[in-house]
Amino acid sequence: MNLPDLQDATLDEETVDRLFEDVASGAELLEVVLKGSAEGLTPDPHETSLTTARRALRDGAVFGVQLRYRFAGTEWWDTLIRMGGGVRLVRIDRGAALAAAMSSCE
Repeated sequence: MNLPDLQDATLDEETVDRLFEDVASGAELLEVVLKGSAEGLTPDPHETSLTTARRALRDGAVFGVQLRYRFAGTEWWDTLIRMGGGVRLVRIDRGAALAAAMSSCE
């Protein structure tokens, strides 16, 4: 089975800020999903803005945030997870992931 390439990196707060700014200014935002905190799911995890999501991630109010957006004709899903020493970014090309899943079913 062929899996699409993942990008995986640990980002500092300044770089996370730039990522949110880049998505806001240069991409078509499709959805922002808040990942629950240790206390459970956040209210309305699928109904939030980039600003609210960034604040919640920075303040530790959520475990993570997933940004779903389209840039240059490709749908990207960026999952940001707060960790000691920074924020882990896992980025996947959603179209390539779906194509890989479909080819494995054939």
